[in-house]
Amino acid sequence: MNHDEDLAAALKQAAADLPEGPAPVDMVVRLGRRMRRRRQATLSTALAAAVLIPASAVAAPSLGSSGSGTPTVPAASTAASTQVQVVSSGEKVALGRASTMWLTGQGMFLLTPKSSGTTKESVLNAAEVPSGKISAVASGDTSGTLYAGIYRGPGKATRITAAIGNSTLNTQVIRLADSPGWAAFYADDTQAGAKSTPALTITVQGADGTILASLTKPY
Repeated sequence: MNHDEDLAAALKQAAADLPEGPAPVDMVVRLGRRMRRRRQATLSTALAAAVLIPASAVAAPSLGSSGSGTPTVPAASTAASTQVQVVSSGEKVALGRASTMWLTGQGMFLLTPKSSGTTKESVLNAAEVPSGKISAVASGDTSGTLYAGIYRGPGKATRITAAIGNSTLNTQVIRLADSPGWAAFYADDTQAGAKSTPALTITVQGADGTILASLTKPY
């Protein structure tokens, strides 16, 4: 039986219980309104439940897998060392102050300007550097001194430092993409000029901080 049939039956029962006389219009209207309000309240409750259930089902997967109710956040990935630049064979790398470096399977090539307006090319053959050793060159003028070299040997160089006295220079490691067993580096000392400087100390480290090689050389 639906709600309309319930209302009709209730009205019929109410009319049967009344004594003979004028029609009780006011009472019948009040009874009809009361039953209509109950019907609307029941319908509203059913609609609210129908809306809330899908919302709960959608929200559940966003919670953390631990069940604590706190969303899980992926751990940040560790960034690769910015001291290592990987290049392809023959790729030109601008070092600043009109100097250029490039690597090939043979070794390191360095092109630096001269005060006369010409350029100077320095070549370090990787095969001629003893295993576990460092070979370096320097090129300077009144604007500063550029140091560059090669480390060849066991362990992959991930950090190379160049220090002059108590000053540590910003040093960049460069290696070929195919990892031939050696790496090049350069450090530009813009404060040195053409004047004499203390000895340069170059230190090569692996990824775990282990010192792979060290070289102290006067220039």
